[in-house]
Amino acid sequence: MIIFFRNIRKNLVKAGKTTKYFKYAIGEIVLVVVGILIALQINNWNEVKKIKTLETKILKELHNNLILDIDEIHNDVNYMESINKACSDIKTYLETNDSPNEYLFKTLSILRVTPHFDPNKSGYELLQSKGVEVISNDSLRNSISLLYERNYPYYKRYEEERLRFHALHSEPMLLSYLYMNFEPTTKQYGKFIITNEDYKKLKHDTCFFKLLAAIAFENSAVKDRGEKAEKNMRSLLSFLENEIALKKQ
Repeated sequence: MIIFFRNIRKNLVKAGKTTKYFKYAIGEIVLVVVGILIALQINNWNEVKKIKTLETKILKELHNNLILDIDEIHNDVNYMESINKACSDIKTYLETNDSPNEYLFKTLSILRVTPHFDPNKSGYELLQSKGVEVISNDSLRNSISLLYERNYPYYKRYEEERLRFHALHSEPMLLSYLYMNFEPTTKQYGKFIITNEDYKKLKHDTCFFKLLAAIAFENSAVKDRGEKAEKNMRSLLSFLENEIALKKQ
């Protein structure tokens, strides 16, 4: 097309038709400018498409991560409920029984576990590497940052406090009375055993009864934070599902 205009221009110049030459020259310039604008627009469309594709990929990755995280923290919360029950059952057993049995061994073994949450962050790490502005929905972007930058770290601090308590108080007391037998088929990977002689001492150890109450207290605090974290995670999961559905429209 440009060559065509150039040929016309040459012919017009030779013919001395200056006015028509300028008209065709302007037409040629307009044609080039329009071509450039079209190319830029196509490039912009491609960039927007790439960003939307990346956003959808990140949203789906976050969604998949949250499904795994919710399942894990839900199991942790359920186990923490078992710990609280174990503390109550052990206290009752010591007050009402003169010798240990298999039920006591299994119940005591529950106390050695301190559930901890390890979130899946591949989606959030991808978002950070690409820039949080990839998420076009401001409210969703804020909700994602709130969960990963505030809720998760806050819950982890509660877990760390319980771990310190267990290391400093629970574990030393338990090991002073109990023997641990490794059993890979059990959830606790082992079972506490206590001799009849040590059991008689344990029944009258007021410090152990205080420890049971303290374990339940520490565990309940973490459980409460875990339930709140799970609620926030489920809320964000629903938010992500709605946003992903909108992207498909």
